[in-house]
Amino acid sequence: MLLCADGPRTRTAVHARRLIGRSCAIAALAFCLPFTAGAFDGAATPAAPRTPSTEATAREPGGVPTLNEAAALRAALAAIGRPLPDVLLLDRQGRPVKLSDYRGKPLLVSFIYTGCFQVCPTQTRALLQAVQGLERMLGESQFNIVSIGFNQPFDSPDSMRSFARQHLIEHRNWEFLSPSREAVAQLTNTFGFSYVATPAGFDHVLGVTVVDAAGRIHAQVFGDRLRADQLGEPLRQLLLGTPPAATSTLAAVVERVRILCTVYDPETGEYRYDWKLIFELIGGALFFFSVAIYLFLEWREQRRARRSSCTAPRQTSGSTA
Repeated sequence: MLLCADGPRTRTAVHARRLIGRSCAIAALAFCLPFTAGAFDGAATPAAPRTPSTEATAREPGGVPTLNEAAALRAALAAIGRPLPDVLLLDRQGRPVKLSDYRGKPLLVSFIYTGCFQVCPTQTRALLQAVQGLERMLGESQFNIVSIGFNQPFDSPDSMRSFARQHLIEHRNWEFLSPSREAVAQLTNTFGFSYVATPAGFDHVLGVTVVDAAGRIHAQVFGDRLRADQLGEPLRQLLLGTPPAATSTLAAVVERVRILCTVYDPETGEYRYDWKLIFELIGGALFFFSVAIYLFLEWREQRRARRSSCTAPRQTSGSTA
């Protein structure tokens, strides 16, 4: 079973999507070797320091370790509401970056490892398609995306840059980040991201974490093939739920109305304008505008009438001698 962030109350809903990404097959290790920079030394892939969220399911002696899906799910959902740690990471150019640099807009966060040739690329390409579907309606500048490499020191800035280039991720608001090996445990614990090393690579949670503009985890969206609506619902909640700033311009107000007037189209996999809602809003606006004009005209006529009665000459009664 897979839980997906959706809805303002529970932020979770059930979707028939895969939750755990299984490692590359043993027979495909030769294909993985060039991407891991010597990661396979013997049978196991070196991993970042283990945390409670990376514990494997109990197995028979000599068996292949696997991730406990139920425990991984609990760990991910328990992370909702946590503030992000302000650890230092490196972008694809080797420049220092902090997660606090992304505050002010919602942030989508995914964990990957560059030695994976099947699951992580598939998930990343699906995320790209979902992001493209969101941008056409929500706008490109409304949110940011980061992919974090958790297999250190192998997910270096050079490896992350090669991974992004290989999968054609050239997006101005999407960055690929490399934490230090010491920071991996803190990051994965905070995000509730679970993984375990196996002879073929890693078993790990598949999904994206939605972070609000203040730097707190808002929702977890699970699945290997994310759709625009799965990410769009928590993003719309964040974009529409934030009170407008006192200095909001007319353009900002129009942008909020535009987001409100979008709806997901399952046939195209993208957001489109909800013309029915738009016409209802226009009709309502015209009605209130007409009522306002009517009341203004009535008030002006009554004011003129009062002025006329005050300035009219008074007549005195009686006769003159």
